[in-house]
Amino acid sequence: MPAPEGAREWDALVEATGRPHLLQSSGWARLKEATGWIAERYVLEDDRGRRGLAQLLVRRGAGGLAVAYASRGPICEPADLPAAIGALRTVAARHRTLALICDPEQPDDPTLRAALAEAGVSRSSVFVQPRRTLLLDPSREPDELLAAMRRKTRQYIRKAEREGVATEETTDLERFHRILRIVGERDRFAIHDLGYFRTLRDAFGERMHLLVARVGDEDAGTLLVVRIADRAWELFGGWSGAHAESRPFYLLKWRSLLRMRQLGVRRYDMWGLAEGPEDALAGVENFKLGFGGEIVEWIGLLETPVVRPLFPLWQLGARRRLAAARL
Repeated sequence: MPAPEGAREWDALVEATGRPHLLQSSGWARLKEATGWIAERYVLEDDRGRRGLAQLLVRRGAGGLAVAYASRGPICEPADLPAAIGALRTVAARHRTLALICDPEQPDDPTLRAALAEAGVSRSSVFVQPRRTLLLDPSREPDELLAAMRRKTRQYIRKAEREGVATEETTDLERFHRILRIVGERDRFAIHDLGYFRTLRDAFGERMHLLVARVGDEDAGTLLVVRIADRAWELFGGWSGAHAESRPFYLLKWRSLLRMRQLGVRRYDMWGLAEGPEDALAGVENFKLGFGGEIVEWIGLLETPVVRPLFPLWQLGARRRLAAARL
C-alpha cells in the first residue's frame, strides 16, 4: 500500500523500524530529485500486518523507459525479502520498467539467495552501494574503543594530539568543499560540485555534520557524516596530504566517533571496503580497519525483470551506467 506522502511521516516510519537507513529517507529522495529520480513510498503488508517499508526511486530515460531502485531497501526481515521485492515488482510494472533493483542491508546468506532465486530475483554482476563495509559502535566507553583499535592507530591518534592537531565541527560548506577538492586532486577522484553538497545540507539540515582537522592555520582533512536516529554514515572526506608526520586524519576519525557518541549513535558506518585489489577503496581499507569494528558483507545488488522483454536492455548497458554513478 502507498505510504503517507509527508516527508516527516515517512521518516518517522523508517526510524520506527529500528534499522533506518539514510538512503531510505526523505532527505535522500530530495537529493536524488536533482538528477531526475522520483520517489514512491510503500508500506509492505500482508494478512499478518506490516512486513516492511520501501522507498522506490524511479527514473525515466529515453522512450519513457524506467529503472526502479530501492536503494538500501526494502527494510524488512530476511524471510520477508522475496515477498517484499515481489510486491515492489507489481507496482513497478505501472511503468515501462527495464528492471527493479534493490540492495538491502541483508546478509549474504545461501538460504536467502535460494529463496530469492525461487522468486525470480538474482544477484547483479555490479554493485551501486558498497557491498562490504565497516561498522563501529561509538556508544562504548572511549577506552574500550581505543583498546579495540590496532596499536599503530592508537599511537597515531595520540601523536596527533601531542603535536597539536586541532579538530572542529563547522557549518562552512565552502571550506569543506575546498578541502575535498584538494583531497580529490591528491587521490585522483572526481568530486561533486558545491551545489550537490548544498542540496545535501538542505535535505538533512542539522543531521549533517562537517568536521575539519587543522594543523596550525592549515586545514589538513575533512569528513562529512550524516546521522539518523542512532545510526551515522561517513559519506565523504579525506586527508589533504599535508602534515603527514602529525597524522591529522587519524585524530579526525577518532573525534568524529566521539562526536557521534555524544549524539547517541550506536552504529557508525565507515561506508565501504574494497571489493578486490583493483577497487579504488583498496588503498584506504587497511587504514579503516585499524579502527576496529565489524566487517559486514551485504547480499549485494538484486535485480528483477518487471517487463520481461525490456530486461535485456538493462543487462546490456543500463546496469553499468547506474553502477558508475554510485552515490
